[in-house]
Amino acid sequence: MQSQTNLNWGIAAAGRITQDFVTALGTVEKSRHVVVAVADVDGQRAQEFAQRNQIPRHYDGFDALALDREVDVVYVGTLNPFHYAVVHLMLSRGKHVLCETPMCLGLDQAKELYALAEQRGVFLMEGGFSFVRIPRLICCSSLGMWSRFFPSYDRLREHLNSDIIGEVTQVKVQHGFRLSHMERVCNRSLGGSILLDIGIYALQLGQFVFGVSPVKILPSGTHLNKERVDVQGEFMLDYGDGRRLTALVTGLENLENDAVITGTKGEIKLSNYWCCTQMARSNGPPESWPLPRAKFDFHYTNTCGLQYEAEEVRRCIEKRLLESPKFTHAESLELIAITDEMRRQIGVTYDI
Repeated sequence: MQSQTNLNWGIAAAGRITQDFVTALGTVEKSRHVVVAVADVDGQRAQEFAQRNQIPRHYDGFDALALDREVDVVYVGTLNPFHYAVVHLMLSRGKHVLCETPMCLGLDQAKELYALAEQRGVFLMEGGFSFVRIPRLICCSSLGMWSRFFPSYDRLREHLNSDIIGEVTQVKVQHGFRLSHMERVCNRSLGGSILLDIGIYALQLGQFVFGVSPVKILPSGTHLNKERVDVQGEFMLDYGDGRRLTALVTGLENLENDAVITGTKGEIKLSNYWCCTQMARSNGPPESWPLPRAKFDFHYTNTCGLQYEAEEVRRCIEKRLLESPKFTHAESLELIAITDEMRRQIGVTYDI
C-alpha cells in the first residue's frame, strides 16, 4: 500500500454489483477505503459510473487500470468467463485483487492464480458475490465468500465452539430465486450454472460447520436447460459419522432462503444464510446485526454487507498475510474441487 492511512481501490467493471460494492464502502465507519479509478470494456459506462460515484479516473479497458500506480487493490466484478484473465492481469502488474465468485471456471485455473500470487509473495482471496454483470501486496478474493465476513458468522462460530446445540448432525439449506431467464445463469458460454451462482453458498456453509472434507458428494434432481446448464439441483454431502449437508438450489422459483443447522441439543436457523443478519436458536434468544443506511439503494439482498469483506481485505493487507484466516486458499480450492466433481456428475462443462 502506498499509504498507511487509506486503501486505494480500482473497480474492474461498471455494473450493478460493483455499484453496490462502492456504495457499501461508503458505509464503513471511519473509512480508510478510497475508490480512485474505474474501468470497463465500455468506456462510456465507466465514465458514467465515475461521475455518479465521484471517482477521479475512468478507463476504457482494463490495461490502464492495471498500470495506475495509485491503485492498491482492484475489485473484479466482470462476467464469470473473464474473471481469470482480469485477475491474472492485475496480479501480474502487482495489484491487490478482490474477485467476485467464481474466480475461475475450474480447479486448474484457480491453482494457477494462487501459484502466481504466492510467487509474487502477495495476498490472494476469492470474494463472495455471484450476482454479476456483464513492492505491493496482491489481494485477490477467491470463491468469493463474503458470507464468512458477516458478524453473524463470527457469532455462529462461537455457538458451534461452545457446544450450545451439541454435536451438529445436519445442515439443511433451501436457496432459490427466479433466475433462469438471466444469461449469467442459463448461458453456457458465460459460465452459467445455478450451482456456481448460488449453490456455492450452501457448500461453503457445510465446509464452515463441519470443518472437514466430504466423503461422498451426491447431486440429484438436476434440471438442465437446452444449453445443458443446470438451473436447479439438489445435493447431499456426507461428512461421515452421520453428518450431512442437504440442499435445494434453484433458479426456477423463489424460496425462503434459509439454513437450519441441527445438533444433538438444539438447532440454529440463519435467515438469508449467505448474507445473514438474523439468527434464531431453539434454546436461546434471536440475534440480529442491522446494516447501515447508504447513499444509494442497493440492487441485491444485504449487499451493504460487502463492507465486511472489504474490511477483511484491508486488515489482511495491513498485516501482510498471504491469505485470510476466515477463508483460506485450501478452503477455496476444496470448494472449487467439489463444484468440479458435481458438474462432472451432472454433465455440465465449459470450453476453457
